[in-house]
This record gives sequence, structure tokens and C-alpha cells, in this order.
Amino acid sequence: MRRWLAVFSVALALGLAQRAEVSGGSPFGVQGGLRFPLVPLLLDGRVYGGVGLEALGGGADLLLKVPLTDLYLGLGAFYGSGPGLTLPQDARGQGGLRAVLGTWLNLPLPFVGVYAELHPTYYLAPAQGFGLGGAVGLSVGL
Repeated sequence: MRRWLAVFSVALALGLAQRAEVSGGSPFGVQGGLRFPLVPLLLDGRVYGGVGLEALGGGADLLLKVPLTDLYLGLGAFYGSGPGLTLPQDARGQGGLRAVLGTWLNLPLPFVGVYAELHPTYYLAPAQGFGLGGAVGLSVGL
């Protein structure tokens, strides 16, 4: 029953997703995920999973698009099997909350987008601390 539920959830997510994304950077190294429109032209949701040299994990973000710009802001949470990528190194942790400050880079490619993000992060486990990470990614979809 659990396998069928997992397969159904993945199929539903792929059917509802607006964009597929791959990024490199925080929190885990290389991430792959899906972006969903929650409120058209205003609010997106993103789920992702990632793998890196020290951690394997996943998370979710809510992303608010800034009207008439290529900027977006968001809040999210993540959890992994090891420490996430961040500076300073002594502030790293397995799970926490993060803000997302991102922008789309204007490239003349149809259905392909490139973005850059900055992630101020508050780690909750195993110890509390602040960190700063970032990511660059490729997004394919409508």
C-alpha cells in the first residue's frame, strides 16, 4: 500500500508541476525538484531533494514573485542526513529554516530559465546557528 501511495504521489506531483529544476549549492550540493503554481503569477511552491558530499536530504519552499520584476522571495524548511552547505562552516546543521532571495537571469532560451539564489539559513538541528548559502540553477518548463 505504501508503494502505491508513493507512486501515486510522484505521478500527481509530476502532473501538477509547472517547472522541473536542477541546482547546485546550498543546502545539500546538487538538488532536483519541482515548482508548482499556487497562486498564478504571484506564489509558487517548490519541493526538492538533494545529494552532496556530506548530506542527503530534501525540503520545501514557498516563493513569492515580486510583480513586474524577475525577483522572488521565499521561506522554506529542509532536513538532511548530514550537515548542509553554508558559511561559516561551524554554523552548519542537518535541518532548519531558510529564506530565499532569488532572481531569474534573462537568457533568450525558450522554456529554459536560469536563476541565482541567496539563502540566509537558521539551523535548528543538531545545534542552533545562522548560516548563509546560495545556489545557481536551471529550470525547464512553462
